[in-house]
Amino acid sequence: MQDQEELKTPEQKRKNKRLAWMLLIPVVVIMFGFTYVQVPLFRMFCQKIGFSISPLNDVQYADTGRMCRVLYTGVTAGTLPVYFKPKQSVQEVEVGKPFENEYRFVNMSKDTVHFRPVHSILPEKAATKFTMTKCFCFDDQTMAPGEEKTFKVVSVLSADMASEVEQVTLHYTLFEKNAEDMEQNRKIPNVAQSSGGN
Repeated sequence: MQDQEELKTPEQKRKNKRLAWMLLIPVVVIMFGFTYVQVPLFRMFCQKIGFSISPLNDVQYADTGRMCRVLYTGVTAGTLPVYFKPKQSVQEVEVGKPFENEYRFVNMSKDTVHFRPVHSILPEKAATKFTMTKCFCFDDQTMAPGEEKTFKVVSVLSADMASEVEQVTLHYTLFEKNAEDMEQNRKIPNVAQSSGGN
């Protein structure tokens, strides 16, 4: 019994190929369009929920005299063997003025590790009023076996932050990466790097 494809005439085969291309081209266009818009859409989503890769918001600096408590928390995702802790877990800071803290990182393993620090801000009302001018979360990080590092974090809460916000949580999650992905990421511009990185 002959294969159905073999029974088709050359004209039918050409029509089938044209139809396949007509269906494939819109799919390619849609995929390209999605790739083009996903970064700005992701940034809008992140800004709304207080989750950001490049934490640079417009802020107002001023002597407000208004104090706010900042809590620092963090976790490592999966089995990443990195210990990290802030120098101060809680700070009382003045809204409208820069403040800083330090984080100590230790690679607890005998292997080189690669990871991406991602931060989030709560509550939502504070998410777009919190900015960083210096943070280890601006870049993917690499640590040699047993290596220790200390990173400074410089932040500010905008003077026009909602008055009912009296406490803000800055949370970090460390996601393990592989060296190949990190090399590809270095080719993608990061707006946070304009602040001077870490």
